[in-house]
Amino acid sequence: MAMEKKYLAINIGSASKKYSIYSNEELLTMHLEKETGDYSASLMIGGHKEEINISADDYENAVIFIIKTAQDKGILDALSDISAIGVRIVAPGIYFQDHRKIDSEYLSKLKNAREMAPLHIAPTIDELEKVVALAGSIPVYGISDSEFYKNMPIEAKLYGLPQDIIKQFEIYRYGYHGISMESILNKVATLNGSVPSKLVVCHLGSGSSVTAIKDGVPVDTSMGFTPLEGLPMGSRVGNIDAGAVLYLLKKSKTSPEELETLLNTKSGLLGLSGKTQFVKELIDLEKSGDETAKLALSVYSKAVIKYIGAYAAILDGLDMVVFTATIGERSSFMRNKICSKLGLFGIVLDQQKNESTISINGFIHSSNTKVAVVATDEIGQIVRHISNF
Repeated sequence: MAMEKKYLAINIGSASKKYSIYSNEELLTMHLEKETGDYSASLMIGGHKEEINISADDYENAVIFIIKTAQDKGILDALSDISAIGVRIVAPGIYFQDHRKIDSEYLSKLKNAREMAPLHIAPTIDELEKVVALAGSIPVYGISDSEFYKNMPIEAKLYGLPQDIIKQFEIYRYGYHGISMESILNKVATLNGSVPSKLVVCHLGSGSSVTAIKDGVPVDTSMGFTPLEGLPMGSRVGNIDAGAVLYLLKKSKTSPEELETLLNTKSGLLGLSGKTQFVKELIDLEKSGDETAKLALSVYSKAVIKYIGAYAAILDGLDMVVFTATIGERSSFMRNKICSKLGLFGIVLDQQKNESTISINGFIHSSNTKVAVVATDEIGQIVRHISNF
């Protein structure tokens, strides 16, 4: 009997890395993080989670570390047990709207795209070079985080720029969290019996987005040319007047690179609160009477509410709202804060269900318009794509 193929799926963030080894199910997952010089990792095998100590070298060479760990745990005999490797790619550009096998041309184009979104692309390039060098003859695939939005209506993709500028520099709304959206649609179909005609998905985490989906097809999304547009996020500014960006560039005497760092890593909930980018910590601070934490969460929730309202208009109604990702799945407080302002759309939460539905799939409404919590599975979706190559 043929052995089940094994795949390695990789999701690289600006300050975190996630790896999973799959066959017909998840065999091993490792999540590594770095924060202010400290490194940590959690390892999940067969439903058992353990925290492990890692060094800076383990983090920087994480793909080697994960393979060694898998061998030590008996998940792999050798690297050659892996049939294919898939890496989530977050990059602007028409070329990166397709899932592709990674070769020298791909890496070259990704390096050229680095200046468009360096804080997202630079860590991915560094990882890819390590993965490709290690993989040898094992195929490595770039799984596009924007492919899901490739056929979105053109009016949702365009900015109000001259058409020749748009085409020359490929400045479109590409959208991101597409891999997450695909996994959500699969789970919603199972949970609900079918995918509702008029669906809004709120992917709320350190990076956040809202997507309008009509009959299973995206028609608009909040992230744009880069993942910087849309909602204010953990440390990203979200929507801001382009004139304000130009004014800051002229008056603050900072370089474009420094301004980019400000907008990506020092803004959003972190910048508004002056304390933390983490919603759980902000909620605790708000409950203790901290007014800046309360303000930051109000700005965030209002932005989500505005997008849901706008997308309900675009969809000509609303059948279901889905909450997913770290905040969406875990924070009943934020779900209630958002949904309490959506009564116009017939949304009423069942408070008991809302409080008890944490990091699991389930409905939390007591109204005709459905509200669901659905756990995203980006890593599993990456595996589905690479197994189809």
